[in-house]
Amino acid sequence: MTTASPRPSPGASYFSTIRGGGTSSSPSSPSLSAATAAAFAVVPPPPLFENSSSPDGITHHNNASSALNSTPYLQSRLVQLRHQSQDLSTELTKKLATSRSGQSLLHIGPSLSTLPPDLTSLLEALSPLVTQVEQYEAENRSELERLVNQGREVQCAMKKRDFSVQCAEIYSDLMGAEEVLRRKQQQQQQQPQEKEQSTASKKKNNDDTNKREGGGYYEDDDDDWSEDEKEEEFDHICSLERAAYTTLHLLQELHNSSADVSAMTTTPKKPMKRATHPDGEDTTDGASSNYNSNNNNSNNLPSLSDFSSSHDNALLNGVILEKSRFLAKLAPRIRRLESDTAKCLVSTLEELLVRMRTLMEDDNQGQKYDDDDGDNAVYYNIQQRKSQHDDLLLMIGHCLRGLALLGKGADAESAFARVAVMPIIRSKLSMGKLDEGGSRGECAGLFFLLDDIANTVSTMYGSILRSSESMFTNETTENGSKRSSSTRIEVDLVTCGVWVPVATALMADPGIKMAIFSPGIANVLQANYSALDTFLSELANSLLVQSQGSGDSDVSRDKEEEKTSMETGDFSHLYYRPNIKTDAIERAQARLYAHPTTVEFSKRWNLPIYYQLRFAEFCKRLDKAVEGVCREGWTADVFTGDAKDGTKISDTFGYELPFFLELYDILLSMWKPDVYLRPLTHRFLRGAMQLIGRVLAFVKEGTDGKIQFGGADHPEEVGSETKDPSETIAAIPVYFWSERVEDVAVVAWELTILETCLTHDYLDTIANTVCPNDKESRQSTHNSSSELEEIRSLASDVLMESSQEFSPLVSHSWNRLIVDRLTKQCCIPLTAVKGVAATYRMTNRPPPSQASPFVAAILRPLKEFDATFASRTPPQIGDEWKQQIVGAVSCKYSLAVEDLIATVKRTEDALKSRKTRKMMAGGMSDGEKVKLQLLLDYRQYRNDVEELGLETDSIEGLVKLNQLTLEAESLLSE
Repeated sequence: MTTASPRPSPGASYFSTIRGGGTSSSPSSPSLSAATAAAFAVVPPPPLFENSSSPDGITHHNNASSALNSTPYLQSRLVQLRHQSQDLSTELTKKLATSRSGQSLLHIGPSLSTLPPDLTSLLEALSPLVTQVEQYEAENRSELERLVNQGREVQCAMKKRDFSVQCAEIYSDLMGAEEVLRRKQQQQQQQPQEKEQSTASKKKNNDDTNKREGGGYYEDDDDDWSEDEKEEEFDHICSLERAAYTTLHLLQELHNSSADVSAMTTTPKKPMKRATHPDGEDTTDGASSNYNSNNNNSNNLPSLSDFSSSHDNALLNGVILEKSRFLAKLAPRIRRLESDTAKCLVSTLEELLVRMRTLMEDDNQGQKYDDDDGDNAVYYNIQQRKSQHDDLLLMIGHCLRGLALLGKGADAESAFARVAVMPIIRSKLSMGKLDEGGSRGECAGLFFLLDDIANTVSTMYGSILRSSESMFTNETTENGSKRSSSTRIEVDLVTCGVWVPVATALMADPGIKMAIFSPGIANVLQANYSALDTFLSELANSLLVQSQGSGDSDVSRDKEEEKTSMETGDFSHLYYRPNIKTDAIERAQARLYAHPTTVEFSKRWNLPIYYQLRFAEFCKRLDKAVEGVCREGWTADVFTGDAKDGTKISDTFGYELPFFLELYDILLSMWKPDVYLRPLTHRFLRGAMQLIGRVLAFVKEGTDGKIQFGGADHPEEVGSETKDPSETIAAIPVYFWSERVEDVAVVAWELTILETCLTHDYLDTIANTVCPNDKESRQSTHNSSSELEEIRSLASDVLMESSQEFSPLVSHSWNRLIVDRLTKQCCIPLTAVKGVAATYRMTNRPPPSQASPFVAAILRPLKEFDATFASRTPPQIGDEWKQQIVGAVSCKYSLAVEDLIATVKRTEDALKSRKTRKMMAGGMSDGEKVKLQLLLDYRQYRNDVEELGLETDSIEGLVKLNQLTLEAESLLSE
């Protein structure tokens, strides 16, 4: 029995056909017949004839079947099928390349030509191998996961061990710090009060003994404080600083642990991503997680450095939580340790400050006895006091650093202010000392009082202030950026330890506050503000600058002392000595100005009221000057300032009128040291401009003819004061000063001087007051060089803008008022021009030989005015005003001459018609004599114009006069 071979799949048959494979290649094979049938189904063969049916409708079946079975036809169809198979193969390759499963098939061979004849058999053969490979890979992965899990457990155990060691160290540090504080408390409890009493009595006895024996004042003072006790105290102070370090470390650990727990509890879980199955199904949750995990497992292998799984995170978080729970149990003790450490440091700092104060007071007292002691005793006392001072300074530095570590710098500042500074303030600040050297309420002793406080604090605690400033002041911050000059530092004893107590004491007492900030008298308020401003501006410098030694002798003595101390085993000279530089003092001063207490202190001053009082004084002086000028004229003596100042101003700037002398003295008084206040700079500058505007308005009203001078024949009341009748000045006639050219010229010249002073000398006065040039004064202004230059530029712009109103007023005074008034005066003699004809008509006079007398009087007012005010003519005016006057006068003169010549001509024509006999007097007629006289007058007038320095050719009237008198030139030659 023959087993039938399995029927090949359609795909296998198709591939076998198109590649020419198979068991038989004859056309009768199943594969070929199937392919041929498929090809015929897709592309039917062409007919043998053009028409498949005959004309009579009969089909030729026999011929067609014979044609189909012919060999040439079958060969042609085979070629067509092969071409078609190639096209289909290309299309199939493209489709396989664009699908995921097709790409896997293409990887088997470079092309379809290398594919095996039967893919099914290949897949069946490879399936067992693939299954074994997957099983092997799964076993390896599971083993790797087991090893990784065990490794992670080991890592968690090691981390747990590290955390345990850290917790043990934390607990040990906590116990050590608590032990230090416990010993401090026991030490404070074991010190009985009797010990202090015995020490004081023994010291008193020792003082009396030293006084009687003439020995050193501190000869046996160090017996009660042995070297062992000194070292023990040093160790205890250092232990307190170390306890502060430990407390800071414990607080940081507690904070980090809380942050880790917060991060674990507040971190949100990542949302599960939506996965797409290869079959096209959209799945989430279990299916997608399995698929994603399979994908991740196939791509990523587990690693010891990856704690992404929930189990790993749970292990690590459990270790962190154990440490956090341990620290949480210690948190109350850590907080209590922080509080107790700060209290112990503050109490120790207060004790050391008291001892420092006692040492400095005893030092001042001991210097009195040193004068009577020998050189050796004096040297011994000085060395002993210096050693004690250095030891105290070193221990105080430990306390300050410990408090700074705990962030309790404010407690250190408060302790210093309370123990060190406030006793000095209470002993020196009182109403009696505030008014010392003056009457009640004048605060005459304020400056010396503040200076005494600053000097006392610097003498007693200057070394502590310098040490603290150098210890906590750095040019850069923790993150490396440059520290601002006004940045708050950890412990600022200069600002919060000295300035804040002084300012608080001045503002707290009602009587002192009223006397300083609200005296009601402008001079007192200004003196108080200047004293406190000077004290504040020099406070950092006075506290931090160390007094210099006496010279080379001190240097050589210091070197000898170093050698001696090193031989005896004393190395205190190697202690750190702070060196405060200028930039550190500037930063400390900047912090003083930036502190909120300084801002509040500045608000206490009622400076606007002070300015109103001062400006009222300035306005009162100016109003009195205006009233005096209106009553007595511009020459009235209205200057009320200091005579020396008036003489200096007059000699320097050339002021002539007392009114403008008074105005400039008022302007200068605004910037005097006993009047000016720096915060009111803008107000004083504005007030100066207002006073100048008031004067300009007064002058302008006068030039417009709105103000009358004179007419005061009775005493006038000024404010609430009445003048004495004996001082009444006799009344002067009422007049408008704009009608007097002398007054107009003088006022215009004074305005010119004032304009020049404002833009030059007055600007320098303001700049030197607001922006001083010397270095010390610049430091008190707490402004940079660029800011000072900007202030000077602004003041210059304001003054320049104000001075622009002077030039139009001066030009109006000269080119309008003076020109009009002098033109009228010069035109008065021109009325005599008509009399020239009457002089020679029918008088038989000889021909003229000189100019008429009235010609010299034409320009006489102009010449006299020019001679008087030639040196006081503003430069911007020049000679234009004279040109205008001469031009106007010449025009009127030429018109008068023209009329006269026309009259003479008409007269001569009338006489000729009557045939009157010519009078024989030099051979000239009366008309010719008149013309000759007019020529002589013109020449004289032209000479007068030339004497004024004017060009005659540019004056139209003179040119016309020359043309009118040109006919008489021939008569002059006869």
